[in-house]
Amino acid sequence: MPEELTSEDIKAKARELGFAACGIASPEPLRTQVFYRSWIEQGRHADMQWMAREDSIAKRGDLKRVFPEVKSVVCVAMHYRTSGELDKSTFGGIARYAQGKDYHDFMTKRLRALLAWMQEQTLCNGRVYVDTGPVLERELAQRAGIGWAGKNTLIISRELGSYFLLGEILLDLPLAFDEPHWQDYCGSCTACIDACPTDALRPHEMDAGRCISYHTIENREGAPPELAAHFKEWIFGCDICQEVCPWNSKSTFTSDEPELWQRETMPELDEWEDIPQEEFSTRLTKSPLKRAKRAGMQRNARIAVRNKERS
Repeated sequence: MPEELTSEDIKAKARELGFAACGIASPEPLRTQVFYRSWIEQGRHADMQWMAREDSIAKRGDLKRVFPEVKSVVCVAMHYRTSGELDKSTFGGIARYAQGKDYHDFMTKRLRALLAWMQEQTLCNGRVYVDTGPVLERELAQRAGIGWAGKNTLIISRELGSYFLLGEILLDLPLAFDEPHWQDYCGSCTACIDACPTDALRPHEMDAGRCISYHTIENREGAPPELAAHFKEWIFGCDICQEVCPWNSKSTFTSDEPELWQRETMPELDEWEDIPQEEFSTRLTKSPLKRAKRAGMQRNARIAVRNKERS
């Protein structure tokens, strides 16, 4: 067993496991907690009440409330822009990350494998998070040097663009921290803000109550008709702010991760209305689309069809 496990050892293993980037962040209290609390107080979280619980807000600002022994945070990014594009006119708009298997499942397995490998090398414990739990993952990604917080609220990398998913391991092992990526390379560009059809974006801030992704995934009640009329063809999530981002145009990075490839069983837009529950469950096994449930996907498809007819 090696005497010391280094940050570089961990990064090499992360790349071996299929992560496009890996960095080590300090676990000190997070400065975006102040912004997060203000965002909640302004009601920008729509009806996602779990985000507004006081204990959740406190934990998001201080990782020691989540894992008291934390000494460092291993942050990873998995790229999800595959080489082929889904035909929106046939299938409707589905966010790129959701066209294959649910990333929560396979990224969590990869991170657990990374943690298990570390535990084989040295005595340590950790907790794995993939878009779950009270963790401000975007600031952690900045601290780990993976990228900066763009005006579209996503982490952007000069090499990777923004089509990547984030995950973390809170670790009780002291490691060398990476240089944080506080420098912002968005400059004067407002392409993402200008392109958002529902005016959900301000610089570095998103109003969930106006966001297409929120309404097509989380909102069970349905969006106001006057807002839904601007959803275009999107039926699950939205990539508009990423499609227009110059950094994604400049990046030549594509994912060869088979878990993210488009599934051959994806229903076409005109199939959703009559799809039975059993068929929905079978054709979308391990798909993120299940989060919206069959009724939600049928509702979203009807909106997309109406918008298509109007255009």
